[in-house]
Amino acid sequence: MFGLDPRVWPGVIVLLAILLVARAVRSRFLSVLVLVALLFQVAFFRDFAPRTPAGDSVVSPASGRVSTIDTVREGRFLREECWRIRIFLALWNVHVTRSPMAGTVTCQEHVPGKHINVLLPGSAEKNESNWIGIRGDGRSALVRQITGAIARRIYSDVGPGVRVERGGKLGVICYGSTVELYIPKRLFEPSVKVGQGVRTGETVLGSWKEGVRA
Repeated sequence: MFGLDPRVWPGVIVLLAILLVARAVRSRFLSVLVLVALLFQVAFFRDFAPRTPAGDSVVSPASGRVSTIDTVREGRFLREECWRIRIFLALWNVHVTRSPMAGTVTCQEHVPGKHINVLLPGSAEKNESNWIGIRGDGRSALVRQITGAIARRIYSDVGPGVRVERGGKLGVICYGSTVELYIPKRLFEPSVKVGQGVRTGETVLGSWKEGVRA
């Protein structure tokens, strides 16, 4: 089902006010420009209810394209060797972030930083970000929302102690950036490839290893 994130309305109200001014002064150019901006604002904040597949496989926390799959030692929350799956969000992607698994948010931390173009090397490590750690049924995952040169604000809809369902809404990153997913390597096997397009709450990124729990 198609919907809109409630954060759409402040921008819509401002643009409608400018449109009224443009119509009052009979500026066709400004009117067209504002209408295009209004359509972009609505399109950007669209929020589809995902068709999350049955089962307990790990689903994508964001819509976009897989830009990196590697292994790192994650020391903030999971504190072990992890798969890191990085997803680049273009301006036209849905920017709602969703939970890759069912569980309880046990950690959330906002980290101030820069707003470097996400296409530049090292930007993900330096930019402002929001970390959301989830645990449930002996499994765990960490989602990192990252800003960019255009993306300047992260909205979070969850906090410590909040129960989230698989594919449930975590928040929104405004105007394009990156989302990273960290999962313990001993628990998880990825199935996606670098360059693959993914959809938030729908695309399966991989599966939990049989019989392995924290």
